[in-house]
Amino acid sequence: MRRLRPWLCGLWILAFGLWAAPVHANAADEIERLAQAVASHPEDPDLLFAYARGLAANGRPAEAVERLDTLTSRWPEHAAEAWLLLGRLLYELDRAAEAVAALERACALEPASGPAHFYLGLALQASGRGDEGESHLELAAQETPELRGDAWLLAGLDRLERGDRLGGDALLERAIEADPESASARSARLVLEGGAPRPRRFHLQAYSGFAYDSNVTLDSGDDFTGLPADQADGVFSWGTGLSVAALRGEDFAVSIGGSYDQNAHLELTDWDTQQVGGTLSAGWQAMERVGLRLDANLSYARLDRDPYLLSGGLSPSLVVGLGPRAGWLRAFGNTSWYGYDETPFSSALERDGFAFGTGFEHGARIPGFRDAVFSWFGSWGRFDSDATRDPLLGFEGDFDRDGYGGGARVSSALPWRFSADLGFSFLREEYANDNLVDYLTDEGIGSATPRKRRDAIWEARLRLVRPITRFIDVELGVRYGDHASNVDLYDYDRWVSGLAVRIHTP
Repeated sequence: MRRLRPWLCGLWILAFGLWAAPVHANAADEIERLAQAVASHPEDPDLLFAYARGLAANGRPAEAVERLDTLTSRWPEHAAEAWLLLGRLLYELDRAAEAVAALERACALEPASGPAHFYLGLALQASGRGDEGESHLELAAQETPELRGDAWLLAGLDRLERGDRLGGDALLERAIEADPESASARSARLVLEGGAPRPRRFHLQAYSGFAYDSNVTLDSGDDFTGLPADQADGVFSWGTGLSVAALRGEDFAVSIGGSYDQNAHLELTDWDTQQVGGTLSAGWQAMERVGLRLDANLSYARLDRDPYLLSGGLSPSLVVGLGPRAGWLRAFGNTSWYGYDETPFSSALERDGFAFGTGFEHGARIPGFRDAVFSWFGSWGRFDSDATRDPLLGFEGDFDRDGYGGGARVSSALPWRFSADLGFSFLREEYANDNLVDYLTDEGIGSATPRKRRDAIWEARLRLVRPITRFIDVELGVRYGDHASNVDLYDYDRWVSGLAVRIHTP
């Protein structure tokens, strides 16, 4: 499971704090002697600094900050170490803006101080100034080789949290190269091989966009469907979501989230939807290269403001790191249930039911292309409906089926800060029973010998994203699907293309 960035920051803070301010054997007595010495010699900055260091090393950071404020106010040019310790303690106390000012002074007094640049980078990141923070982490890596792995790891995680996947991955690779056997390299390797890191404690996003849909109603084009002849329409979409890291530890995390999504068509308003949902995710780093994850979701959807669908599910997954060249392998499963708010005219057309399935996915960097990733997957799934045998016509459930599919995806960086995501997928669905819809509608007149339904579904997707600021992205998406079926009603194709703006926290 992927390491938690806040935990990593705490580990580095502890390590460097112990290095910069060693703890004496008889701490309480020593601090008392230092306090008395400071009282006897109030004009000695070295004694005051030693007293502040002793307080900090013994878990009294707020008192240490008070003494350091006095020291740096009276003797601002005395020692860069005093400003460094002050900045570090302010950062630990979640006073990042004040820490930035102190650490900037430390860097000005001693430009070659790797620890000063390191902590300044962390404080800038915590203040929402990730780009500036990264430059100081880079300076820390240059000035102090021992900090390279840690600095590049934390800079890479911040890039990923800001949505720059490719730039973040490049920094994580540098962390691995700096010291392949270090703790920072192991953490970076897990992120690269298992996907993006966990979000910060709070992550908020909102979006709004407009798209053109060539087949809103999923109409096959046959007159007998009874659907509107005008299938194409424009649609406005908007929504928001919030996720919160409820529990976080060294190798586990639990987060909860909620979302709201809505779309409104220009003309085909009967297909307007509103949806609210909730998620619960838990992750655990079981071993150095093995991560476990469990996601649960619950969703309620309305169609034209009328109740339509209540659904939920569980999705466990296992991620195994195969190494920097071989990439990662993910095995996953899913179970879902669906409850539609409808009463079909035949019990064979009941769509409520239970789905389950499994699959695997493999991803790795494309050799020769530093900023490109390729992944592919295969899956199997089954849906068992709650349908019962129609007592008059004798048909069983129309929607019971097995599905077999696969696909591939390529992600890459492009010029002018664009990133691209291109994907292809195929799904073959084989239905279990003779089809009632085919019996009623085949070629507009029905069939005395209905077939078992067989569908072949192809889909291609392209997504282009460009950040405008660190909080705003513009996204262009195009999707084409070809749904080929031997039952006329379900044979159709569809184009959807649109532009959206997303606003999000770092």
